[in-house]
Amino acid sequence: MAHLINFVRIPALAIRQHVRPLPRMAVLDEDRIRMRVWPNDIDFNLHMNNGRYLNVMDYARTHLLARVGLIEHIIRARWQPLVGAVWITYRRSLPLFSAFEITSRLVCWDERWFYLEQTFTGGEGLAAVGWVKGNLRDASGSVEPQHVLERVSPGIVSPSMPDTIAQWNDLTREKLQAGVA
Repeated sequence: MAHLINFVRIPALAIRQHVRPLPRMAVLDEDRIRMRVWPNDIDFNLHMNNGRYLNVMDYARTHLLARVGLIEHIIRARWQPLVGAVWITYRRSLPLFSAFEITSRLVCWDERWFYLEQTFTGGEGLAAVGWVKGNLRDASGSVEPQHVLERVSPGIVSPSMPDTIAQWNDLTREKLQAGVA
């Protein structure tokens, strides 16, 4: 059921953006969405299921793309958004029917990847924080993030990659290389 909701919610957001666009924001600004934990989001502990956080993060990233004005370019160019890695740490539960806020922000980018941070905050404070490494692909391969961002913010330069994200990136690369036989 949760996947079906994202299957409907994300295309609906793209259609809404075409009909009545969300307010624009700068590429490096933080996007915030208020949401609620519904019965289809929970597990047997009556709190949001750990896998559901990833679904919410997908929607929130699409919302961020819409707010910065990239969603139209992605659809027109037929770029396919892909996730290369996700890291998430859970701090507090989000109980059934509780309100929460998810914030999403683009931290930096390199020649192939966008690096985003997404944070869940509930009534008791920080619930979870995650990092996402993603890119856009077309028929010939990865589309360079700088090329993508130039469409909405000409001349923009990536902030320096924080050491923590660089270490995470190195670790994921090391694990992938170790798994190759």
